[in-house]
Amino acid sequence: MKKNKLFAWCIAAFSLPLVAQTSLDRRTIAATYGLDYNSMPMRETMQLPELLQGIWQGSDRYVFFVPQQRTAHGETATERGENAESERRTATKTTDVIAPSDVAVVLKTYYGWFYDRAAEPAEYAANERFLCTATTKEAERVTITVEPLQTRPPRLDEDGNSIPYTSGAWELVVTYNGKTKYETRIPVAVIGNELYLDFVVKGDTDDVRTSSANNNLFGFWQGVCKRNDFQIAPYPRGGEVRSYYVLDDAVYTLRYWETTMPYTDAYASFTDGDESFHVQKHIVSSGSVFTCVTGRSTRIRNIAKSSAQFINYTLDSTGTICAFGEPYLTKVTGVENADALIAIVNEANARKKPAPPPLFPPSDLNWHWDIITLLEKDNKLVQEVRERQRVFAATNGNGGRIDALQAAMYNSHLKLQQEAFETIPQKTQ
Repeated sequence: MKKNKLFAWCIAAFSLPLVAQTSLDRRTIAATYGLDYNSMPMRETMQLPELLQGIWQGSDRYVFFVPQQRTAHGETATERGENAESERRTATKTTDVIAPSDVAVVLKTYYGWFYDRAAEPAEYAANERFLCTATTKEAERVTITVEPLQTRPPRLDEDGNSIPYTSGAWELVVTYNGKTKYETRIPVAVIGNELYLDFVVKGDTDDVRTSSANNNLFGFWQGVCKRNDFQIAPYPRGGEVRSYYVLDDAVYTLRYWETTMPYTDAYASFTDGDESFHVQKHIVSSGSVFTCVTGRSTRIRNIAKSSAQFINYTLDSTGTICAFGEPYLTKVTGVENADALIAIVNEANARKKPAPPPLFPPSDLNWHWDIITLLEKDNKLVQEVRERQRVFAATNGNGGRIDALQAAMYNSHLKLQQEAFETIPQKTQ
């Protein structure tokens, strides 16, 4: 009997569906490899930074991050109209809970000639939305919580007053219509009034090296699991993260891939000749662990070396954020409320598309209408044509359509008549 129970238990264990690994699974894996278990570091949720607040404009959309106030710790997620998972995630060590921030997204559809209020908070419904083939009956509901990608010390002036930073990097945890299972994480970096999605931040290394050419990019730069845009629906992310080790005369590109191994603070290394370089073995991005080595190894093999330095990049004032290419969004300064966003939409949709250019360019040709009128005088054919044109204009073309319909009916009558004659048997001679 005991053997049967054991056999049944084994069958049940192996027949369980594959699910995402829990902390217990990671603990087991770490023990298998003889490692100490380190859970993935969790970032605490923070208030929506001032650098993110306001209206941002891109080539194909407006994005408005609406600031939210702290709510009393005793207020439950149900009372806020949210779910328990969101409350657990936004809880902090303080006596307050940071509520998710609303996001309004306006899409510039039809090549920018129509602004669609695709996503917005529920209270915006007081302003009527124009519905057409580009819009849905109700706007989507998008909320975000913010997790910092960097830990920065406070900056103080001589009087002890706080000096705000002009840049920052965060990970936006985006929830669509309150469904956390479709949660999307979007890393963003703000430098001044520009928001980037393609960027790297200064990473950790125990190497002691200095630049001989005062290269501000010198050192290890940790990548993020970047997104291409801020969408109003969940979408998959990439499975790789690109990081860089920059020297005065070379740039090493390192590939990190997603793994189920437990996170550790260990370093991995690669060599180039007699030189040895150390970087983070694991990094955390988009809620997952990424690694640059296989298993317990600390040897990096998949590197690419190039002599070309970074081009078309923007470095923040602290030298810890490096963004690539053009900014994804630019802040609209001077307008930071819902009324301003609605005014932008209404003004854009009130525009009228200009008339298309003429098929033929204007000409100074003189048609000599007096001579043409004289030539048409007493010409019966021309007078008949002019009369048909006047009748057509007076009846909006109804006369011509009636004539065409009668002609079509007559042709159909002739065709039926011909088919009837063909079906009659002919007498043989």
